[in-house]
Amino acid sequence: MESSPHYLTRGQLWLMTVACGVSVANICYNQPLLGDFAATFHAEARTVGLVATATQTGYGLGILFLLPLGDLVDRRKLTLALVLLCALVLAATALSPNLPFLIAAQFLVGITAINAQILIPFAAELSAPERRGRTIGVLFGGLLYGILLARVVAGVIGEHWGWRILYGLAAAAMLALGVALRGNLPHRLPTQTMSYRRLMASLFHFVSTQPVLRRAALISGLSFASFTAFWTVLSFLMAEKFHLGAAAAGFFGLAGVVGAWAAPAIGHFSDRRGPAFTIGLALAVTAAAFAVMGVWVSLPVLIVGVVLMDLGIQSLQVAAQSRVLALIPDAGSRLNTLYMVGRFIGGAAGSALGAFAWARWNWTGLCVLAVGFNLLAGLWHGWDLLASHRSRSSGEAPTPASAG
Repeated sequence: MESSPHYLTRGQLWLMTVACGVSVANICYNQPLLGDFAATFHAEARTVGLVATATQTGYGLGILFLLPLGDLVDRRKLTLALVLLCALVLAATALSPNLPFLIAAQFLVGITAINAQILIPFAAELSAPERRGRTIGVLFGGLLYGILLARVVAGVIGEHWGWRILYGLAAAAMLALGVALRGNLPHRLPTQTMSYRRLMASLFHFVSTQPVLRRAALISGLSFASFTAFWTVLSFLMAEKFHLGAAAAGFFGLAGVVGAWAAPAIGHFSDRRGPAFTIGLALAVTAAAFAVMGVWVSLPVLIVGVVLMDLGIQSLQVAAQSRVLALIPDAGSRLNTLYMVGRFIGGAAGSALGAFAWARWNWTGLCVLAVGFNLLAGLWHGWDLLASHRSRSSGEAPTPASAG
């Protein structure tokens, strides 16, 4: 199979989409199972919380140190290797004899579950330029469905058959996925020949020479900060304002179905109108959603607001990632690494600042903070467009697309 950007078949696209969902689900299974872990190992909740922390930490480190390899080795081989390793550590999780072993195994699950971030730039490279946004939207939708369904599947299986069975089935699912990918995933011969040290050093080169990447990462980080700030305090709002528990807060997670369902259409819209227009519209929709939720605090308004917020944030993610991956096709994995690191930093800052805003100014303070994040991102986006317009008007040459 040639690696021409015009030879990604429909079957390969949907297989990659399923792979994104199945892979990312592995870092979400433990969230509804923490209580079961505590009961199994007779541990305190605070200690068991390290299981989720270890998984997220491993995922972040995997993105930073393994994802760039997608530009240096055959992405098919890298994907298959990570699928096999993930299946092994999932099996080890199922057999965990004690809590420290479980924490270590979940850390390795996080590191090896990054296939979605490898497959998204892979599929983008194998797509025609005019369909790149839709391709990213389809795969991103699969990723979102994986996150949403993982919690439901883990909760049901964990309650009825136990968490060890859940992780055994997860390992089997990864092995089955590996078989499917081995038979259908196209080869992509690397165009870069350099050492791993030079590969990692090139990340600094891209940060310094690619202003579009820097701006996209910053704008996406600010947008994601409003998202994590919201979810950090939602359970407090449910308890204080509506006297409802965690189940009610979890119900709002179903709003993510809208974003997942709409992701391919968002990608198509981005292809037609351009990523810049889509990003601006997404920021406006998200800011408006938080403004409405801050003024009218009722359950119906919150439901509508969460749907709009999620739609806006996911739209920005698809458009911004499409814009970044179009910069240097031969460096898609490294560009995606830097973009996702910026997004994760924004998410972490949003959680911390969201909790602070709630403690000081309650729900109104949170909504003001979230609107501020999106307005700041909008100002930066406007400055980006103005700078690009001035550059074109003055006839300046674009930034050289060097793969480092």
